[in-house]
This record gives sequence, structure tokens and C-alpha cells, in this order.
Amino acid sequence: MSDTFLQRAVFFGLGGAFLAAISRLTIVDLDLFHEMALIREAFSLGFLPRVDIFSYVPTITPVVHHEWGTGLILYLLTVQLGLGAPGLIILKYLLAAFIALGCFCFATRQGAGYAVFSFIALLGIAMGWGGFSTIRAQLFTLCFLIIFLFLIEADRRNKGWALWAWLPLYLIWLNLHGGFLVGVGLLAVYIGQQFFLTFLAEKNFLNSLRAVKRQIWFLLATCLLTLGNPYGIDYIPYIWNAVTLDRTPFIPEWRPLWEISWTELSEWLLSLGIVLYCATQKDLRQMSGVFIIGATAWFALWHYRHLSIYAVAWMCYTPAYLEKTPLGDLINKVWQENSRLLAAIFVIMGISGTFYAVHNQFWQIRIPTTAEEGKEGVPVYPAGAVSYLKDHKFSGNLMVPYSTGAYVSWRLYPAVKVSLDSRFEVAYPVPTVAESIRFYAAQEGWQETLAKYPTEAILIPRGSNLDRVMTQNDGGINQRASLPWTCVYLDDGFSLYLRSDLAKRFPFTDRRGQPIPARFP
Repeated sequence: MSDTFLQRAVFFGLGGAFLAAISRLTIVDLDLFHEMALIREAFSLGFLPRVDIFSYVPTITPVVHHEWGTGLILYLLTVQLGLGAPGLIILKYLLAAFIALGCFCFATRQGAGYAVFSFIALLGIAMGWGGFSTIRAQLFTLCFLIIFLFLIEADRRNKGWALWAWLPLYLIWLNLHGGFLVGVGLLAVYIGQQFFLTFLAEKNFLNSLRAVKRQIWFLLATCLLTLGNPYGIDYIPYIWNAVTLDRTPFIPEWRPLWEISWTELSEWLLSLGIVLYCATQKDLRQMSGVFIIGATAWFALWHYRHLSIYAVAWMCYTPAYLEKTPLGDLINKVWQENSRLLAAIFVIMGISGTFYAVHNQFWQIRIPTTAEEGKEGVPVYPAGAVSYLKDHKFSGNLMVPYSTGAYVSWRLYPAVKVSLDSRFEVAYPVPTVAESIRFYAAQEGWQETLAKYPTEAILIPRGSNLDRVMTQNDGGINQRASLPWTCVYLDDGFSLYLRSDLAKRFPFTDRRGQPIPARFP
């Protein structure tokens, strides 16, 4: 069997596996709604607002929205160009394809062969698939990370233009996602690696420092370019607060790997074991990027959110490490001696992955609306309650859970202001977020939250502690008793309560058991 056929089978198999992995992530990401809502209002105002306009509770000033550029891209694509949901899903798969092909091209450019890369890629997909949601700003960070790695490798090969190309790249990255810090940090790591390897060879501190003097100047220029954003100097204290803030009590994906899943931790350990094995077989100077692998592995261990970043860096560098080692030689030998069997395996993998992706309707945007869907660990959106409020021309302040506020703002602002949304540290003090969590958990003192703010309506997830408490207090949720809060709307995802003096002009609607359609945008 020809190598060409086997290579095509490998591409098909890995492509099917990758598509299968990310086909589960077709739910519209909750952050997308506040990003697009910001840009819609910026177009209306003629500038990016620096004070909060969406919430009725006290917020941080100035509001520095570090993902405004992502919101601009998504708003222009889906709304201004009218591409809607198809445009969003096409963008996702284009970015995903860029990342996948970027890893392959980088690895082979570093010296990896098809056989070793195919071995590495399956573990990389297993680690990194969680970063391919529809669409988070982090997906842009993964793309920029690939380009960044190409540029520093070009610089390592004494291509003088590479770091000049980095500066405009950084300026764009900076305005799309806070993940630009990955670029700054890894540039510093790259400089540290070059310094260390030079010192290892020459044993002279000053000569080693001179060897990276040019790169240090570019690092300083990179830091200065951080001011190239719509918020100017205000961006610096914001990003410092964002980096030092402990999100783990509020957002699970910021927790360590061992708290998220032993499967992910096992994959991480296996991937690091492969790198350590390679380090025993090669001189450190033959392992370009090993410091970058170490840095991204460390952050991935402590924050699941960073696992996809580590997976991309690992897939770029590790195949070349493994090549020309005893294990790499064994993989190549198996590749040559069992080409027909391997081709069949990869073809079956590609077909199975494609069928699984079709089963998941990988082309179809999803907006979950029921508590049952929420059991999958995905956000549930109050499409029915929002339609009810819009149809009955409600105008006022709506208490909402963390994961629903951005959707409400996208649909109902300026008529409706929310108590909270997923911007978190961009707009809200940590105590406000904690207060909302306690409120919906119906913990002691939850009633004080209603008295504290000028709330006129409450959106409550079905099955939550607060839902059970409100149901009991109402003595039968369908009754219109003259209580401080009255239920006016019900479906399988949410209940909606209005202040009783306002509820009189709103008819009670029960949509339990009915499908709740939701569209994008």
C-alpha cells in the first residue's frame, strides 16, 4: 500500500475524530450574548461605553470589556452581514480547521513524520476538544497561539522579520481576548529558554544576556503596545485584577484538573510523561519549545480552562521530540509494516467520527431551554420567559442567574435591565456575584437581596432551591394569591415572578410540557 493512501486515511481518521469531539459543542456560548450586546449599543452610541448600561445593581467603573473585538467580529458576521446561525457555525469550523492544520504544519516543519503525529494527535484531541465551543473568544487565542509559535520558531532561526510581524499580531490579539497574556507570557518564556540554552553552552552570563537583547526589546515593546486598546491606561489595573482574581468558587472551569475530571488529569499526566521520556532520549537543545510546554502544562494543571492551550502547544512540539527516539522508531516501524491495517483503522475511525458528528447535528446551533437539558452541564436560556416579557411589553429590572443575564440583555435591553451576567469581573464586584449565588440557592438572608435592589421581576431556574422555596410560599404555584411576588409564567426551564402590584396586568401562562423554540441571533 502506498504511503500516499495511508496518509490520506490518517487525515480522514483524525479529521473524523476531531469533528466528532467538537461536534458536541454546538451550544451558543453564554459570553457571546454580552459581547454582541455591547457592540450593538456601541454602534447606537457611536463609542464603546465605559460605564455599565445593562445592570441595575452597582457595578465597577470603568467597565473594561476585554472581549469587545470578539463581539465586533461576531456581531458583524451574524447581524450586520445577516449570516446568522450558519455564519457562526461556519466561523467555528474554519477556526477549528485552522488550529488543527496549524498544529500539523508546525509539527511536520519541526521534523515530525506522519506516523508519530498521528499517534500524538489522538491524545491532543482528547485533551483539547473542550476549547472549541460556539464561539468563545478563547478560540481566537488558540489561533493566535499557533501563529505566535511559528513566529518565535522563525526568530529562533534568525529570521529578523518574525518579531516585527509579532507586534501587529499582538495588537489584534489584545483586543479580542484576555488570552493575549498567553502571548506575552510565552514570549518571556521563549526569551528565558534562549538565554538558558546559550548560558548552558557558553557558561557566560553577559554573553547569554546579549544573545537575547533584541528579543527583550521586543518584549518591552509588546508590553507598551498593551495600551493600544479603546480603554487606554484603564486596561492595566483591570487586567491585573482579572489575573489575580480567584474565580474557582464561582466558575468550575477555573478549578484544577484533579477537581474537574480524573480522565483529563490522566491525559495530562500521559502527555507530560511522553515529553519527559523524550527528554531522557535527547539533548535539551534538541527540544525547542520545551519551556513553553512546561509553562502551559503548569497552568493547565491548575486551571482546566487552560488545558486546550496546553494541548495546542503540546501537539505542535511533541511529535518532533518523539521522532528519532526508540519509541518514535517503533511507531514508524509499525506504520511501515502494518500499513493496510492502520489504513483500515483510520478509515473506520473517520467514518465513525463522521457518523457521530452527524448524529450530533454538528451543523446545527443549539440554544437549550429546559431544565432537563441543563443536566448535561450546559447553560439553559430563558427563551420562553424572554418572549413572554417582550410580548407583554414588560419594562423594568429583572433579577437573573449568572448564566442567563447576557441572553436577557441581548433580547430585551434597553426595556429590561438585569441584576447580573457572565461578564463577572468586567462589570461586577465579587461580592455581587457571590450574593446572587446565595440568592438562587435560597440560603439564609436571600430575601434581603430583593429588598436591597429595586427588583421588579425574578427569573428562577426550575428545580433550583429558590424555585422550591417560592413554590412552597405560594401555596400552589398556579394560584394568584396577593403575595409580594406572584408567578406569571412557567415552562420546563424557568419560572417568572413579578412584584404582585405589577403582576395584575400580566396573564398567567403555563408552558410546561411545550417546546420552547429559540433562535440565533
